[in-house]
Amino acid sequence: MKSPILLFSLFALVILSSCEREPPPLELERFDVRWYDDDNSGTQTIGDALRFDINVNTTDSDPDDQYITEWEFSYFVNNHFGGILQADERVSINSLLVDLEVYIDNLAVPGPGGLDQGDVVEFRLWCIDNYDTQLEQVHRFVIEE
Repeated sequence: MKSPILLFSLFALVILSSCEREPPPLELERFDVRWYDDDNSGTQTIGDALRFDINVNTTDSDPDDQYITEWEFSYFVNNHFGGILQADERVSINSLLVDLEVYIDNLAVPGPGGLDQGDVVEFRLWCIDNYDTQLEQVHRFVIEE
């Protein structure tokens, strides 16, 4: 009689130990972008600025269990990598706060020339936690004039 109970107990232990809980997500609490029409043109131009106010949080109830390990705020121009504006590769934080003002005409443009009408500048926030959970958010700025 003990053998079937022991066998069932071992089987149940194996099944329960193989069940992994889903890692907690990262929460994008805020990704606010404020456009400043610095050249008073009324349209999005290279003379403008953007202010980014970003907050990313871990969601595990125990702050020691989940933490952001790496993050990057970069930009692309017409799908070509432009550069990294801010980043950190070796962090252990539960909340990421980014407050950054970007002047469009100060961005380095990949390749020859400068920004022209119709060009697209994409700003990308990316971060990863110790569970390898990733979060990405993109903001597009299209040069209108």
